[in-house]
Amino acid sequence: MIQSFKSPVLEELWTTGDVTLLPSIYVYEVIDILDLLDASEKIADLELLGGFKIEEYERDRWAVTVTVNNVEPVGSITCLFAAGNANDVELNEFD
Repeated sequence: MIQSFKSPVLEELWTTGDVTLLPSIYVYEVIDILDLLDASEKIADLELLGGFKIEEYERDRWAVTVTVNNVEPVGSITCLFAAGNANDVELNEFD
């Protein structure tokens, strides 16, 4: 379950559903990742259920790659995931 956001844009997207907050080319993938992140009991559920690439870059800190058409990476959603909860959910867009 998502408990907290570090990114105000992601928090607003999550609470309001306003898809104009992010580029249309990947906003729906971000929503899919957030939905699965909220429903996941384990971080591996994201990989199993959504087929997303995940990576642990620090202890209990995870990055999920955001892509265009499942090919070109445009950023990542990062979070602290422990005990079935996601905290400090943030969007990192690549330049």
